[in-house]
Amino acid sequence: MPLRSRLARGSPPSLPAGPARVLETRATAELQRVLSIQGQLREIQQLATVHHLQPIVLKGGVAALGGTEPVSIDDLDVLVAGEQAGLLGRLLDERGYRPLSAESPAHLPARLAPNAVPVEVHFKIPDLDQTSELQAGARPFPGFPGLWRLGPADHLWHVLVHSVVTHPYRRGCLRDVVLASAAAGECSPADLESVAYRIAGHPQRNPLGAMLELAEAVGRGNAVPDRFRADAAANYLLRSRFSWLGRSRALVPSGNSVFVMLGGRSDRRAEWAQVLSSPKAPSPFRLLAALERRWPRLGRSSRRLLRTARLALLRPLAWHIAASARRLAKRFPRGSEPPDHTAAP
Repeated sequence: MPLRSRLARGSPPSLPAGPARVLETRATAELQRVLSIQGQLREIQQLATVHHLQPIVLKGGVAALGGTEPVSIDDLDVLVAGEQAGLLGRLLDERGYRPLSAESPAHLPARLAPNAVPVEVHFKIPDLDQTSELQAGARPFPGFPGLWRLGPADHLWHVLVHSVVTHPYRRGCLRDVVLASAAAGECSPADLESVAYRIAGHPQRNPLGAMLELAEAVGRGNAVPDRFRADAAANYLLRSRFSWLGRSRALVPSGNSVFVMLGGRSDRRAEWAQVLSSPKAPSPFRLLAALERRWPRLGRSSRRLLRTARLALLRPLAWHIAASARRLAKRFPRGSEPPDHTAAP
């Protein structure tokens, strides 16, 4: 919807007809998803009121329900404490939702209903250890009794961590920058100071700080150097020249490794720590899952060994893609654009 509003204002005025049609189609799809999520949240609101639940709406759901510029959302995330998470999952199943994926260490299996957006019912938040503190600081969602949301500082912190730490391939993505900008706009100076303090103590403080700087600049309408140009180029390469990596579940982690290589030493340490840690969820591969059920210790050790071998084998490819992304970003310095090969002679 931010995209749609800018197209309606004629920004940019010189946009050719072809790209304008592409963006208009995308804006329509975004609008449909946002309207669907608004309806689904009202459904959850009704369930929460009847069954005395306290679902906390997370990330994009906050913007979809109460923001001035909702953004496109691929799934709807709500945080529910303890056993209430399972109850909400069962209540959604009674409304026609069906499990879509396996359960994760942080949420129930994603649930999908016809003509709806998948719903993830969280009982904890990935990469945030203080979930209970976030729940304690939640507040009622204004205008939607029965729904809750995180406090402004906690909401901004979660949005930043989600787009920088949990999903490093989303660093600098415009959709996430718009969402972080809206979250920062809700914060008081004391809230922003609190978030800056958390960033300063985080191992990945540099990309977190850069993301916040970019989000605040967008909110103020100021120009700021984009420190994620290489990340954008990496996303382009992974969706074009190296799109085959996404066709195999075993190779998908190599995409994340590309952004780890574009990051700093803390990113690489975190990647190795995750690979060497004990698995927190059953393997998606049938043979390994069966091995874990029959011989749990052997199954966990086998998974760690295979993940270590995969990372070591795919690291040269990730390094190559990251190096290519850096070269591609440098080819077009700030303020310049690639030549338009589609223009008429």
